[in-house]
Formats: sequence, structure tokens, C-alpha cells
Amino acid sequence: MRITRFLRTTAFRLALIYAGIFSLSVILLFLFIFWTTSVLVDRQRQQAIVADLNDLRDEFASLGLAGLLDSVIDRSRPDRVGKGVYLLTNPDFAPMAGNLSAWPKAPIQQGLWMRFPIEARRFGDPEAERSVAEGLAAQLPGGYHVLVGQYTAPQRRMQSAIIQALFWSLAATVCLGLAGGLLLSRNMIRRIEAINRSAERIMQGEVMHRMPVGQSNDEFDRLAENLNRMLEEIERLVGGIRAVTDNIAHDLRSPLTRLKSRLEIALNAADDPSERSAAIEQAIQEADQLLATFGALLSIADAEAGARRADMTSVDLGGVVQDVVELYRPLAEERGASLDLNLHGHATAQGNRQLLFQAVANLIDNAVKYGAQGQRIAVAVADGPSPTIAVADFGLGIPAEERGHVLERFVRLDTSRTTPGSGLGLSLVAAIAHQHGATLELTDTRPDDRSPGLTAILRFPREPEERLALSSAA
Repeated sequence: MRITRFLRTTAFRLALIYAGIFSLSVILLFLFIFWTTSVLVDRQRQQAIVADLNDLRDEFASLGLAGLLDSVIDRSRPDRVGKGVYLLTNPDFAPMAGNLSAWPKAPIQQGLWMRFPIEARRFGDPEAERSVAEGLAAQLPGGYHVLVGQYTAPQRRMQSAIIQALFWSLAATVCLGLAGGLLLSRNMIRRIEAINRSAERIMQGEVMHRMPVGQSNDEFDRLAENLNRMLEEIERLVGGIRAVTDNIAHDLRSPLTRLKSRLEIALNAADDPSERSAAIEQAIQEADQLLATFGALLSIADAEAGARRADMTSVDLGGVVQDVVELYRPLAEERGASLDLNLHGHATAQGNRQLLFQAVANLIDNAVKYGAQGQRIAVAVADGPSPTIAVADFGLGIPAEERGHVLERFVRLDTSRTTPGSGLGLSLVAAIAHQHGATLELTDTRPDDRSPGLTAILRFPREPEERLALSSAA
């Protein structure tokens, strides 16, 4: 079963593909060597035959028939014949000298060249009797015929050696390719199986388990790291959903109960129109608060999902903050506070203007509600390596150990329970900051004071220079 599963793996199939590619490469290489070697040997043999025949013609022209006979006999001697085939005949094709017993019968003609089986007597090669010779014939003055050629047994042996080498090289290539592929496949399968086992443990309920990460920092390690980050993000989101569910059940019970009570009062106050109107008005206010709570939850969900990420452009942070300050200044003045705005440089960030407006509005709204009455609220926008928006109040502030907690949904400190709100303002700001790649920092405005106040700082990543140039040109 394990062997069958192994043979079905992608790694083993890749090993087969690699072995096939290497084998094809070896075959093509040997075919090229076979062809080029055969052509080279044929060309050299034919050049040697032509040169030998021309020498015999020259000797016949200079020394006559007797000189030609002596030359053919000399070249046909068993101690020097080598691969050469020689035959000199009279006009009737009767042999006069040479190492062939007769003129070839029915040779295969290929242009001027002929191929024929040989019946040699002094080649010193046991295969020569069974070989084929290639030769060139010429007719001399006086009707004499001369045949010069070479037998092809050595070439056949060389071609056979090349074919055998091809076979063994191909077998070695396939074996080595499969062996290497199996070793690589085994390592890959071990790494993949480790990830599969971890995934199975997570699916069986061990949600805290993570993928094993080695020390090689290869593709599998990077995959495991990315999966672990994904699991941590999923765990965070699931934990957030669980916390939201618990908080909704806890924090919405009171407004729903009050809404039910107002409606019951309105139902029972049929004889008192003023009491009924007051009860209905209070019920409407409770319903508006519930709608605002669910609206804030939807906004947080959109921000965390990156729903408006495609709409991001270069945003003038000073302009956004200026608009929010103008909107909240009357509300601050009603509470006896003043809103001071300080702009330092031209700060821009890549983002969605509407979401940034909402985030700054939430920060200023918190400062107006929870800051000390009669005190000022300082709002500042600064350019620099990291553009920032800071909102500082001089109220009771938030203890350092609670600052991470207040960014969660429906979290309200005991000191703010009497103030209307849903506990979603800072959660929404944190979600919008995360979507923009920014950070939300909460610090004391006056660290050494009994009322340290709270300073909320949105710190944005700086835009690339080319985007800054384009926004400035626009």
C-alpha cells in the first residue's frame, strides 16, 4: 500500500519525467555522435580509395602494365593489405593481380561507387569473409580494369560499439535518474507528510498546534511559516468572533431590556399621552443606539476585511483632520472644552479618506466625552519619516495594563460605564489603522499627573517618493 501511494506521488512522477528527459538527451547525443562518426568515416574511406586509384592510374601511365601489376601485387600482400581491396583484370575481367578471386557479380551501384560482398584471402580479419566492401572501378587504356576499395567490417564494429555504449549509458541514466528521484521524492514526501499530519491534528481540535519549521529556510519552511501565520490570524479572528458573540450577548441585553420596558410602558400608558410619548421617544433612542452599535460592528468588519482597499489614494491628512475638528468644535464648546489644531508640514498617506475621517472622528469623540471638562483637546498632524495624527485630552486616561484590552470590541472601563457608548470606538479605529498599515498607540498626555489624560497617535507608513511626486503635481 505504501509503495502504491508512493508511486502516485507528484515527486515520483517528477522523478520519472526528469529520468525521461535525461534519457532522451542521451539518445539524441549518441544519435548525433553515431551520425557524425559514420559520415566522417565514410568520407575518409572514400577519399583514401580515390587517392589510391589515382596513384594506380599514375603508375600505369608512367610505368605501363608491368609497373601496375607490380604495384597491385605489392599492395595486396598479406603483410600490408590492411583494409584495402584490389583487383586488376584483363579486358575480359579475368583476374591478373589483387586479393579478390573474381570481379564482383551484381554489385550495388550508388553513382560511381559500388558495394559488394568480398571473398578475400589475405585480410587477416576473420570477419572479412562476411563483410561488405565499397569500391571504385576504372577502365585503363588497353581495356584493362582496376578495382580499388576497402571493406567495412571495422566501421560496422565501431557502430556496434556505439550502439552498445548507448544502451548501457541509457540504462545507467535511467537507473541514476530514478535513484536520485526516489531519494529526492522521499525527502519531499517526508516534509509534506509532516505538514499533513499537523493539518490533521489541527482539524481534530488541536487548534494551538502549528506546522513544523526546519532550519534550511527552503520552500517548505517558508510554506510552513506562512501557514502558521495564517493559522494565527484565523485563531485571532475566531477568538474575536467568540468575544464579539459573548460581548453582544452581555452588552446588548441591557439596551434590549430597556427597549422592551419602554414599549411596555407605552402600551400600558394608554390614558396618559405624555407618558406614552416619553416612553416611545426613549424606546426610539434605545433603538437608535442599537442601530449605531450594529453599524459600528459592520464598519469594523469591513475594515478588517479590507473591503475598501481598492479605493485607496493619496490622502491629505491635515485636510481630513481639519474637517473633523470643524465638525466637533461646537460639541466641544458645549462641554466647555476647546479644540486646538496644529499642522506641522504637509502630511499625506495612502488610504481611504472616508475611513480615515471616521477614525479621527472616533478619537476626537472619545476625547470630548472622556476628557476633563473645561480643558483643551490638542489635535496635531505632523509630517516626517512616519506621518502622524495625535489627539490628546487631559482626562483620567487609561491605565497602561488596559490599553491593549480597550482595543477589543465591546470593552468599556468601569469609569466610562455611565457615559453613553458601545465600546466599539477604539476597536473601529484599530481596524482602520490595520487596514492602512498604520499603528495606533495609546500613551499618557501627562505621565506624572493624577489625571494623566490620554494621547492617541495614528502612525502611518510613508508614501513612496514617486507617489508623493504625483500627488504634489496633481
